Amino acid sequence: MFESFFFRFGWGETGIQFAGTLFSTGIVWVSYIIIKDMFNKKLALLVAISLTFSWISLFFIGRLLTNIPATFFLLTSLMFFWKGYVLKKGNKFIYLFGLFFALTSLTRMQYLMFAFPLVVFLFTKEKFKFLLNKHLWIAAEIFVLIFIPQMVMHYQHFGNPLIDLSSYYFGIGESPTGELGAEGSESKPLAYFLNLPYILDGNQKGYSNLLVFSPMYILFVIGAFMLFIEMILGIDQIFKNDRIQKIFFIFLWIIFTFFILGYKLAPQLEQRHIDQTLPFLFLIATYPLMNLIKISRDKFNIGEKNAFLIVIFLLFLLIIPNILFGNNLIDAKKTSYLEVKQAGLWIKDHSNPEDIVISDSLPQITYYSERSTYPFNLAYRRDITRQNESALLDFISSNKPKFMTLTAFERQDDWAIAFPQNHPEMVVPVQVYKQNEQPVFVIYQFNYNSS
Repeated sequence: MFESFFFRFGWGETGIQFAGTLFSTGIVWVSYIIIKDMFNKKLALLVAISLTFSWISLFFIGRLLTNIPATFFLLTSLMFFWKGYVLKKGNKFIYLFGLFFALTSLTRMQYLMFAFPLVVFLFTKEKFKFLLNKHLWIAAEIFVLIFIPQMVMHYQHFGNPLIDLSSYYFGIGESPTGELGAEGSESKPLAYFLNLPYILDGNQKGYSNLLVFSPMYILFVIGAFMLFIEMILGIDQIFKNDRIQKIFFIFLWIIFTFFILGYKLAPQLEQRHIDQTLPFLFLIATYPLMNLIKISRDKFNIGEKNAFLIVIFLLFLLIIPNILFGNNLIDAKKTSYLEVKQAGLWIKDHSNPEDIVISDSLPQITYYSERSTYPFNLAYRRDITRQNESALLDFISSNKPKFMTLTAFERQDDWAIAFPQNHPEMVVPVQVYKQNEQPVFVIYQFNYNSS
């Protein structure tokens, strides 16, 4: 709905990408406020600088993903939660928390899972007394009211939302639609933990290996020890000590997110999924630098301001690998999927508006060709049962699609890849796109004149 406005006003992809830049900038700004409210301004600035030049932030900023706006809404909701509930700066912030958490979940449904660390934090603050907080109940009511239309539509398409979401994302039970979702994914609970050097520094040797040397990762290990040993030693004070509660919340936010992503939600290991943990990852990584300020001030008689400037300079040196890796990755990927775009535009130029295309590059071909597009399994929505080759042949006979595509950019069923070989009388290749002399996208035209 949000992105459709840009097309209605003629701003198209450029407008959406600019909005993504604003959301990414907003993530840095909101993260600064959260860390400032939780700790102090200096640490918040170090985190904001790290976030700004993180290769994950640099690479994904221009991609049309729900992760970035959802992360902005989530962190904004956390900012309001902290101001309203923890810092007691006004109940309006608690209500805004409910509003923005609803926007978060409507943008990316998986982010409902962040209710868990928030509820655990509430329990550490007040035990079960938080259930008597009427302002939290009002925030929950705001969330539910905003969410009702989504739940009604979800029920109409996919059945009971709780059952369907539990099955689709976590493989618990059976989805009313029969869709496998996460249930069909291999569980890798430690995948994101083992990926930390790559996440923090872009160190490709540390893609699944913690025993590597990377500057921000080494700082993270030191900072994790400093913060979490404090939490462990003071765990008996968790219901009394605000600082222990705060560190435990950060610990749970990261651990829970990494485990759930690897367990079912995204075991294929895509770093964009951890956007919402980056502020806390960089908080841990830059935390030791705060001690460096103290040492410079107390041991070497350097003024606090000068010591902080030295630390900022040092931080810029430490994040150089991030900047270099991010720029190299952007340069390497800037023309990826170009052949899909070219194919879609070619189909548009060689077809009529009423023509139909069979393609597993469903959103891309639909967008660039402006033609009705169906995947080989005909399940163009999640509530539609996936079909086999026999059903596709019936669809072709009834609807007479004009083009079909095979692509190296999508996972395709074996029977779909073999379709041209098994039915040479039905389709003929009319356009081929290559990378390094290897075909990566082939357009076939249906032949309805053969006997």
